[in-house]
Amino acid sequence: MDLKERKKKILEVIIKDYINTAEPVGSRTLSKRYNLGISPATIRNEMADLEDLGFLMQPHTSSGRIPTQLAYRYYVDEIMQIQKLAKVVRNDIHNGYLKITRELDNTMNHTAKVLSQLTNYTSVVLSPRVSCFNCKHVQIVPLIKERVLLIVVTYEGMAKNIEMTLSQEIDTTLALKLSNVLNSFLKNISFQEINMELVDQIQELSPDESNLLREILPVLRDTLMEEASDIHSMGLTNLFNYPEFSDVEKIRHLVNVIEEKPLLAGILSNDDTSQVINISIGDENDNENLKEFSIITTTYELEGKTVGAFGVIGPTRMNYDNVSSVLDYIRNELNTNLTKLLMK
Repeated sequence: MDLKERKKKILEVIIKDYINTAEPVGSRTLSKRYNLGISPATIRNEMADLEDLGFLMQPHTSSGRIPTQLAYRYYVDEIMQIQKLAKVVRNDIHNGYLKITRELDNTMNHTAKVLSQLTNYTSVVLSPRVSCFNCKHVQIVPLIKERVLLIVVTYEGMAKNIEMTLSQEIDTTLALKLSNVLNSFLKNISFQEINMELVDQIQELSPDESNLLREILPVLRDTLMEEASDIHSMGLTNLFNYPEFSDVEKIRHLVNVIEEKPLLAGILSNDDTSQVINISIGDENDNENLKEFSIITTTYELEGKTVGAFGVIGPTRMNYDNVSSVLDYIRNELNTNLTKLLMK
């Protein structure tokens, strides 16, 4: 829907005023606070038209209007422009990444903390999965009886421990031999490429040893491929600062979503790659627990490959401009930081 410039400007200031105050906006308020160059009567008429079009609603008789979810969507698609963050904020973000410990988990926690602090909403960060990376080393360690520990290390510095039970007990010498054989053909390939045909290419193994590798490889591959990404979340209590969440039940809905990591990972891993910043408003969210919220997300990359995502969850009365600017800048900083951290 294409609005004429005057209606578009009035809608813009109503949305910005309501985002700041959480109070219904009247024509007299607009006339006093903003230099629109038109009379309160004209503003009233335009607001009435916007209400008829579904962009505004009147929560109470004789009160001002508030934006609808349709208005927020129009604002995001047609009006909003992502602005460059102030230099002091950019410097703070950049320096913050320089100071953190060179560990992936700390980087993810730091990202969640910065997002929450800068937006005053709830932040969520989806860590990379080990299966996104290339294998550097696998070590098989005998435990008790038939139990063994698989220690997997990627070239990017990530590690994963997997326990499994074999069909027979193995000693340290055999574990070392199998580890060396594994490393000879797993080195430098992604975990998605692991298959049983690799075992057929090995000549120096006995039938029993080949069978042990056939037991190990599927567990190794499937465990890494099915592993859920870690979720780092901060700032849930920030939402208590907003009057629309004075009902604790609404916050409980969000807690339910955050506790379901696979569900939250699916929400963050938006398949829409046409936009750097993805915005989902209220009823646009498929999950019933998120109908009261807006979610703004983006992805981050390593060597041009998407390996994770992050974003914020807040009220539909969200400061979409500022949040989008923050996400856009942090995305670039995180991409740079991960390259330095993982591509040594």
